[in-house]
Amino acid sequence: MAQGFICAMLLLLHRPVQVSKRILAFILLTFLILSFKILLHTLGLWQLAYWRYLPLAFDLLIQPLFYIYALLLTQKHEHLLRKYWFHFIPTMLFFVHALWVYVVVQQTTDIHQKDLLAESLYYNRVKTIEDILSVISGGIYWFLSFRRIQAYKQWLDTHIADAGYPSYNWLRNVLIGLSIMVVLLMINISLDVFFNLNAKFFIKWQFFYFYLAVLVYYLGFAGYQQKDFEISFLSEKRSAISLDKQQITAIKDKLLRAMNQEKVFLDAELNLQTLAKKIGVSETALSVVINNEFQKNFRNFINEQRIEEVKRKLNNTNYKHLSILGIALESGFNSEASFYRVFKTVTGQSPKDFMQKNNSQNTF
Repeated sequence: MAQGFICAMLLLLHRPVQVSKRILAFILLTFLILSFKILLHTLGLWQLAYWRYLPLAFDLLIQPLFYIYALLLTQKHEHLLRKYWFHFIPTMLFFVHALWVYVVVQQTTDIHQKDLLAESLYYNRVKTIEDILSVISGGIYWFLSFRRIQAYKQWLDTHIADAGYPSYNWLRNVLIGLSIMVVLLMINISLDVFFNLNAKFFIKWQFFYFYLAVLVYYLGFAGYQQKDFEISFLSEKRSAISLDKQQITAIKDKLLRAMNQEKVFLDAELNLQTLAKKIGVSETALSVVINNEFQKNFRNFINEQRIEEVKRKLNNTNYKHLSILGIALESGFNSEASFYRVFKTVTGQSPKDFMQKNNSQNTF
């Protein structure tokens, strides 16, 4: 809870203001509230009159918040919350009922009387419905968020050559973690509903809350380190296209000419749209040729061209006045981290190791 609170405050105070970071802060604060529920029992607060039936009905809040967070990371839309406000209606309804119960039971300090009053307002029935809906909505929103991230990654591979763009692998890991949480919730709620194991609260829920704590740490650190990018991705469906051999050859020739003679990959901002426009073909046709003729997606194809350019310059004495990073920037990369990552992926070694190996071979 302390870690979640600290990370949430850091995200809320982050400058410049980023809507995605604020949504993540609210997610962490919601996790904090859920974690407080177990403290009501472990600290014995549930047995105290003013703490009993404290309104903490936020079980349905994390799911839509996380989906909106995934949307904000993969597209720029300042008014996204206005568009999706209705997703929070279930949370508001359950919270109003929980608040109503809490206000009503405050007329007595007797625990037994409080329970009777709460039951007269269908507290346990509503809570069971809320628990069941939390599992169902968790599965639905997890699927929507995961599909969104996968669609974004596919768009990234086929449209953007800049290796500095975030791939959100950490977010996919969180989504996998959330799916595990949904399964845990399903098991725990099933034990409550069908086997009436509320008395064994500590035994069956302790692993869930431990897992929740781990998720708070990971989500807080990874989310805070996430840089803000101008993402223009919009989910789209492309119509199928059929190219004959002559068309494929013509597009391939134009593409190779653009790579080998014009060296268009030196442009760090190069994307599928600008390349297709430059060589005079459609984006779909160009993507099909790159995928089928070179067995690569657009991103890998362009970055491999850049790596070959880097290797050529590293072996050229005319570029000895430049550092490795300087050569990388001249070859189309726009950040040190993305260059080293791509170089290691393509060649299986670091630039420094590559140079040392080549120097030893030249010596012999």
